[in-house]
Amino acid sequence: MADATLLGEFVLDSLELLDDAEPKLIELQASSQVPDQVNTESINSIFRLFHSMKGSAGMLELHNITSLTHEAETLLDMFRSGKTQMTRAHMDTLFKAMDLIREILASVDANLTDKGFEDSVSGLVEELGIAISQSGGDASPAPKAKKPEPVKPLEPPPPPPPPEPVAEPAPEPAAADFSFDEFEIPITQEMLDRFVTEADELLEQCEAMLLTMEDDTTGEPVHEAFRAMHSFKGNCGFMGLSDPERMSHRMENVLSGVKEGIIAPTSDNTGILLKLVDILRDAVADVSSGGKGAIDNLELYVQLLDEILPEASESEAEPEPAAEPQPEAAEPASVPAPAEESPQPSLEIKLGDEKAPEAPQDAASPKAVPAKPKEMPATKAAPRTIVRQDIRVDLAKLDHLINLVGELVIAETMVTRNPDLVGHDFENFEKSAMHLSKIVRDLQDISLSVRMIPIAGVFRKMIRLVHDLSAKAGKKINLTLVGEDTEIDKTVGEIIADPLVHLVRNSIDHGLEPPDERKAAGKDETGEILLQAGHEGGEVWVLIRDDGRGLSRENILSKAIERGLVNGDGSDLSDSDVYNMIFHPGFSTAKQVTDISGRGVGMDVVKKNIERIKGHIDVRNNPGHGCTIVLRLPLTMAIIEGLLVRVGKAKYTVPLLAVRENIQVTKEMITKTMDGQELVMVRGQLLPIYRVHELHNTRPDNYKLEDGLLVIVENRGEMACLFVDEILGDQQAVIKGLSNYIGSVRGVSGCTILGDGEVSLILDVAGLIRKAQGLEAA
Repeated sequence: MADATLLGEFVLDSLELLDDAEPKLIELQASSQVPDQVNTESINSIFRLFHSMKGSAGMLELHNITSLTHEAETLLDMFRSGKTQMTRAHMDTLFKAMDLIREILASVDANLTDKGFEDSVSGLVEELGIAISQSGGDASPAPKAKKPEPVKPLEPPPPPPPPEPVAEPAPEPAAADFSFDEFEIPITQEMLDRFVTEADELLEQCEAMLLTMEDDTTGEPVHEAFRAMHSFKGNCGFMGLSDPERMSHRMENVLSGVKEGIIAPTSDNTGILLKLVDILRDAVADVSSGGKGAIDNLELYVQLLDEILPEASESEAEPEPAAEPQPEAAEPASVPAPAEESPQPSLEIKLGDEKAPEAPQDAASPKAVPAKPKEMPATKAAPRTIVRQDIRVDLAKLDHLINLVGELVIAETMVTRNPDLVGHDFENFEKSAMHLSKIVRDLQDISLSVRMIPIAGVFRKMIRLVHDLSAKAGKKINLTLVGEDTEIDKTVGEIIADPLVHLVRNSIDHGLEPPDERKAAGKDETGEILLQAGHEGGEVWVLIRDDGRGLSRENILSKAIERGLVNGDGSDLSDSDVYNMIFHPGFSTAKQVTDISGRGVGMDVVKKNIERIKGHIDVRNNPGHGCTIVLRLPLTMAIIEGLLVRVGKAKYTVPLLAVRENIQVTKEMITKTMDGQELVMVRGQLLPIYRVHELHNTRPDNYKLEDGLLVIVENRGEMACLFVDEILGDQQAVIKGLSNYIGSVRGVSGCTILGDGEVSLILDVAGLIRKAQGLEAA
């Protein structure tokens, strides 16, 4: 179960890394065409992503992923060292590697293993090796991440360290070509925060396993503790924290000894390890507050750990007399920078060789260690605490929390607007009710914000899609992303990802013309696709716009007539009705089916997914100049501010963000058009009037406009007036979906429960206006 959890987290983290790497790789390839404009930060970032994945895969013994990422980062290192420039062939090879890694990750998620991909991996590793060789590098053998312990080589002769150590560091300068001294990777605050959070989790996991290690007979706790300490050590090395890395490396060796049966998991040994975990936690706390994670009395702790493992300490001590490096000397090696020329296949070996230099003191003068190795040097009295930046919460718990907050809002409304209070004046009750309302509102805002995520994650996946499809379709395309920081509900983000893919595919395949055709039409041969997100009237709008040929009304109508969707010649249909036919299942005007689109399935998927979240789709077409698809999504699927109105006995809720003002009119302000449309003059502007009771077949109290009220609403810059009997006030409305029995009602987005238990329909202003215009046309 523990392995499944670790592998599951690895898969999720790796997919995030790939999502981040793909757009940056495309940007890097574009900038590499101009040597003076090469984005070194993008190179660093992609290299770090592959390196992090390789380290985690090696720890989890996922050998296929380890070897593939090793070769990929070796090729990337050629770019960052300036030995070669990235070409389209290089980028295609790296994309193949990313796609294969995604397939392997899917297998890992389903089967908890990456086996079965050996042939595919070996072929791609060979292809990467050829690319490395052609770029002037040496393709180093891919790492076989078997055990982290190969760090204990027994070959070096024990007694005569003086000449050997000097000779051993000699090959190291080869790896120094790839040292971070020359090419420093900047550590951002986001990276630091994530390191602190993960380090705290790993230390907690290690501590929990150590507490159960002594009484356990399965050996699983020590394996878990070893893995946690190994990951912690790697993270420290990546961040350049030499002291925590040195000590965690020694603790890892001790845990390896317990795992191999060399050391007994006694209470004394476990006690020492637990105390050292506290010291590491203190070092991480120092990092979280801006320090370097320095550990006082580090040498004594190292000697103490080496004494626990006498047999291993001898083998580790021999190579150590070479150098007694200053703590700084270990730092470059602590940051993982794999080099293709270096014979060391993995991070563990390199760290082992660098860390060993501390043991010569232990080997040369074992008596220097205190006689009681179990005594710990005095530590600071007041340990620092780690500043946690985030916490992982199950999404189901968040959903349950938001549902409870919604019920709380309803309960608060039932109390504060109880019919029994009508006609009474309770001053203290009013004060308490206002205070309660404020707390409920704040709780609602916080609970909803927890689920909100930037739409950038969805948008940036389209970069790779456009890159691949443009090459496949033989078209030049420039993708522009606007409003990436717009926040949407996590569930909404997951649901719209698939529709966006289909819409972008259609824009590329059907919308944008080939370069020759664009030139002939007087356009730039590079087509433009815009993805834009923003807030509009209580909704999130996502626009997909292209500057291609646009939709053809004639082609759509002829295809609709052929399929029997239109009676007659369709001349009586509005442009909007015709364009919306592209969302019918199986509808396509493509002359031939391509492997990109043309089967008439995609747009049907788009419509169904958007309707699942009570969203709407608008099509705006400019023949010859492009088409814009607008996805109108609910800002939140839980609670809105609404204006409660009454029409006869029915009560409706109008979203407050769509309301502009409420007015009472006189006969002089009202006029009619030739076809009977009622209009009202408001500050020099004629606005149409729509009677809600006619749209919903209810009986109002008033039929004369001057006896009721007009609620002026706005949708996409289009204003209209809704005729109602009375305005009851504003209130928070918890959105409840309509039952399947009722289905989807045009002009209604859901319902809510009022304080007296009555149900109020929530009006969809845009749908209501379209419905009214449709009735007028009929």
